[in-house]
Amino acid sequence: MKSTQSPDLNSLRIFLEVARTESFSSAAHRLHLPPSTVSRRLLELETALGTALLLRSTRRVSLTEAGRQLFDSISGALETVDRGIANFRPAGGAVRGRLRVATSFSVGRAFLPSILARYAELCPDVQVDVQTTHQNIDLIGESVDVALRMGQPADSDMIYRKIGTIEQRLYAAPAFCARLTLASPEDLGDAALVAHRIRMRREGVHWTLSNGARQFTVERPPAIVVDDPILVEGLVSQGLGIGLLSDVLAADGVATGRLVQVLQDWSGPPVPLYYLYHQKLGDLPKVAEFLKAARETLRTKSAGLGAETITT
Repeated sequence: MKSTQSPDLNSLRIFLEVARTESFSSAAHRLHLPPSTVSRRLLELETALGTALLLRSTRRVSLTEAGRQLFDSISGALETVDRGIANFRPAGGAVRGRLRVATSFSVGRAFLPSILARYAELCPDVQVDVQTTHQNIDLIGESVDVALRMGQPADSDMIYRKIGTIEQRLYAAPAFCARLTLASPEDLGDAALVAHRIRMRREGVHWTLSNGARQFTVERPPAIVVDDPILVEGLVSQGLGIGLLSDVLAADGVATGRLVQVLQDWSGPPVPLYYLYHQKLGDLPKVAEFLKAARETLRTKSAGLGAETITT
């Protein structure tokens, strides 16, 4: 039976988040709500509208026909309302709202703490929600305001700007290097390699190294393959092989003596670091201030680590 009470905006926002994530628990986590509250508000919404919106199973949540119609009808309108609220500055000029940021684990570890520390100074009243994934997610579909990514962006509808270039080099644990004679890339033929899957070609690593005068491509099966460069750093630090790491990710290991650079005259191809955002979001104060914090942070890290590590 349809209720005479109109659904409120927060219930509609909860519905949109559940529909996007196809999960009550994921929506509750992203909205910082108890799962019981999410379930209760959605039941109230279905009662108010007099129809089932979601089909629940043990593994996923899917939309009914009515739910799909509601999702298509309100998603754009609610995003417009949220952008308007986020763009509203009270008399004191404070920026408020929630900023959703997407990035990879490795970029997040290397850069986000410094960026968010600066952002907290610029926008102390904005709540930041960080989504870490190695996948290039749909920023619009996931309601993400801005993304930080390594490598050339593929999102044709996004505004993107290169804010830095990260150098890559070969690293290993000191004890591992002590067991080998490594004078040139050819000497890597008998060494155990730890590879990030994205840097592989078929079943082997594909590392293009350069010393400025010539190039050498390492192509052979690795000893270990992982999906996360942070795990590469951890395994290499434990003496399990040689890995191609960004200088930023290896910096702590080098500083503490857990890592040393292998073949110091050789380096891998530099990787660009970009931020991306939808063209309609760039003027929002919460987004504009985050982009400012990102640029300032990269300039500071460039000065602190050296232009050969990060260039901006």
